[in-house]
Amino acid sequence: MASYLYVWNPKNWNWDDIDYAADCVVNGDRYDVFWSCLSTRSVRIGDRFILIRLGKEPKGILGCGYISSLPYSMPHWNEEKRTSGVMAPRTDLLFKALSAEPIIPLDYLIQRYPNYHWTSQASGVSLPDLIVDDLFAIIQDDIRFSFTTMDLKAVREYSEGKPKKTTTWTYDRSTEARNDCIEHYGYKCEVCRFDFGATYGDRGRNFIEVHHLKPIADIKREYKINPIKDLRPVCANCHKMLHRRKPVLSIEELRALMP
Repeated sequence: MASYLYVWNPKNWNWDDIDYAADCVVNGDRYDVFWSCLSTRSVRIGDRFILIRLGKEPKGILGCGYISSLPYSMPHWNEEKRTSGVMAPRTDLLFKALSAEPIIPLDYLIQRYPNYHWTSQASGVSLPDLIVDDLFAIIQDDIRFSFTTMDLKAVREYSEGKPKKTTTWTYDRSTEARNDCIEHYGYKCEVCRFDFGATYGDRGRNFIEVHHLKPIADIKREYKINPIKDLRPVCANCHKMLHRRKPVLSIEELRALMP
């Protein structure tokens, strides 16, 4: 079993439903995801991964788990490259722990493991097993993530039982779709009309989350999203409330519940 470092940089991709994803993982629900990786033949089902957030603060480890597929090619996550027909290798990831905020800060990692380069911008970089053993133990000690270690058989059973196509980081995740949605609807929450800028000033200006009216996990395939028909800007609180029920509430249903 090998171990790899995967990277998320919000500058390159808006992970709009990370709060929902983290809730799914903490509650033991399924959140299927694939992630860009280096083109390496050494990655195997059952290998471990650590996900780190880089770019703007806060930086650090957001989650960990097991790789649940061999590398395969998909259209590149970057809109320009994808339009040009560029493909990129991906692997499916089975998260056992995930948080919207760093579980282990980058500063701590640099101090504890000074000989490892933590700021690589590429996912799928080899990570020493001794470091991953230590990090898994630290995360498992966190009361939010009481997961047990999985063996290869368990990961293979998961891999064979899940849908063959996962949906994260594809056409519907493009920055352009998010921007088009916000340009059309503005920065006020479509449910409660909360405006981060009006409440928090400069710190909240031009901030809003974007909600998929039809959850991407229900689509089971790649599709070209319509940012006006398929997306809505919502505040963080309303976003969580929309996803507290399966199937998710509609904007109108949640609005009707408000006093």
